[in-house]
Amino acid sequence: MRTIWSYALLAVVLLLLSACESGGKFIVFNNSSYPVYTAVDSGPQVTIPAGGMHSFEIDTKTQSLFSGEVKRTVPVFLKGETYSMEDAYHENLWTDNTTIIIYAGEVLQAYVNPNRACIKVTNNSSQTITEATIYKNAGVIPTPFAVITNILPGESKFQRVDYYTTSNQFFYQIELKTEDGNTYNYGDASTTMLLKDEQYPIVFTDPVK
Repeated sequence: MRTIWSYALLAVVLLLLSACESGGKFIVFNNSSYPVYTAVDSGPQVTIPAGGMHSFEIDTKTQSLFSGEVKRTVPVFLKGETYSMEDAYHENLWTDNTTIIIYAGEVLQAYVNPNRACIKVTNNSSQTITEATIYKNAGVIPTPFAVITNILPGESKFQRVDYYTTSNQFFYQIELKTEDGNTYNYGDASTTMLLKDEQYPIVFTDPVK
């Protein structure tokens, strides 16, 4: 009889142990053609290459038969060169920050599907690019769209932009201004009519004198 009770007690202990779970995973899949930059729970930023993925281990309290459901709200930073998160609270606005809810023992997955185009400026010159002004040109008068400031020598910066469609046709023009006051122009209807998940790279070097 004592042996039966011993086995029964052991079975209960094993059941309780098997029912205990802690921690969760958050996996980000980059389905775009360019890098995605992300950080979870105020941790270090991770670069996920095109077509790649990254798994984050997230701590939670231990969930057992007696604790009930265990979950945790975690801040997430997520920014792609051709991807922006839509703001859940403001229509037609973008954001790079959100939160996720992780349950103990859960694997949560996020798929980054491209929804922007991109203009990227790499400064391989010996002076600072003080301004890179991006203009949107629908065939009449170019209108300012965005400005990238203070691109240091050896540095790259990118700006996500709207993409071209057959019902919304336009191209971009980019004016670089360097610290010596000179300006350099890029882009026309044949090179910067950017589609979704397309990037226009500018590599700026010292002009030949």
